[in-house]
Amino acid sequence: MDHLRELRGCIEGPKEAVVIVVGDVMLDRYVYGYANSLNSTAPVPVLVETERRADAGAAAHVARSLHDLGLATRLFAVVGDDDEGVELEESLGEAGVDTKDLAMVEGMLTSLKTRLIGRRKSLVSNQQMLLRWDRDNLDGLEAAVRDPIISSAIMAIPDADVLVISDYGNGLITDQSAVDLVEAANSAGIPVIFDPKLTGLDRSRGATAVIFQSRGMRLMQQRMAAESIDRLAQDMLEEHDWQAVFVIGGEDGVVLHRPEVESIVHPCRLDVSLQEIGLLDAAAAALGLTFAHGLDLEDGAELVNAACECVLQAEDSREFVLTKRGLITRLDEAAWQMQISQR
Repeated sequence: MDHLRELRGCIEGPKEAVVIVVGDVMLDRYVYGYANSLNSTAPVPVLVETERRADAGAAAHVARSLHDLGLATRLFAVVGDDDEGVELEESLGEAGVDTKDLAMVEGMLTSLKTRLIGRRKSLVSNQQMLLRWDRDNLDGLEAAVRDPIISSAIMAIPDADVLVISDYGNGLITDQSAVDLVEAANSAGIPVIFDPKLTGLDRSRGATAVIFQSRGMRLMQQRMAAESIDRLAQDMLEEHDWQAVFVIGGEDGVVLHRPEVESIVHPCRLDVSLQEIGLLDAAAAALGLTFAHGLDLEDGAELVNAACECVLQAEDSREFVLTKRGLITRLDEAAWQMQISQR
C-alpha cells in the first residue's frame, strides 16, 4: 500500500523527458449502436448506428498515451495521403501530439481497424464487439520511404530518454531497421521497449523490455514444447538478450520475468473487466513512464498492471488512451482497496 502511494507521488510531478516512438500506425474507428434483432435472411445481428468515433491506433496510440502521461513524445511513422491518413494526423494534432515526424506518402493506403460495437437498447451497459475488420497496406513500404524515417529516428535517439518500438508488421520495422534502432539506443544508454510480433522476435534482440500477451506466450510454449511459461521466458531472455519480459494477461494480471530471477506476478485487482482493446499499448506507455522517471523494472510491473486495469475498465474508446490522471486514480483505488482489506 505504501509502495503504491510512493509510485503515485513519483509520477504525479512533471518530468522533462523525451520518448521516441517508432512503428506502424493506424486509424482505429469505432461504430456504436443498438443490436436488438437478427437479420431475417441471415444469422447476423443488425446494428442500428447511433455514434461513430475515430482515434489513433497502434504506435500512434502509444504516442498519444505517452503525451497524456506528461512526456514529450516524438512519433516516427508513416501514413497515406488518403482520408484516413489525414484524419489520423489531425486526431494526433488535436490531442497535442507533435506530428512533424509523421510522414505522409502519396498513394499509400493508411491502415484502418474498424470495430462494430452494439448493445441492446433496453440496457444501459453490457455492450460487446460484434465485428472487427481490418484494412492494411499490403504493398509494404519501399526503402525510399522507410529509410529516411528510420535515419531521422536514429539521429534523434541521443537526445532522448526512452525508445519505444511498436511493430505491427506493416513494413516500417524490418530486420535491419530494428537492429539499427536498438544498437543506436544501446550506444546512447537509453532503454528500449519493444512490442514485437511472435514471428519477428529476432528483431527485438538487445531490447530492455519486451511485451507479450499471455495467449502469445502460450502459443510459443506449444511451439517450443517448453515445460512452463517461466522456463520459456528464461530461454527467450537468454536467446534474445532481453532484460525483462512483461506478459500481459488481462483479467489474469501482469507477470514480470527477468534473467535467473523468480517471476513476479501482479494479479488484476478488478472485480469485472469490460474489454481489452489497447492493453499492449497501455503497457508500453506505462513502461515509457517508468523509465522516464528512472524507476526500476519491479516498479514498472506495478505501473503496467495499473495501466492495464485502466484499460480493462474503460467503457468506450475515449477511455482507451492512458492518462496521468487515470493512472494516478487507479493507483489510489488500489491502495484504498488494500487499506480496506487490512481492516
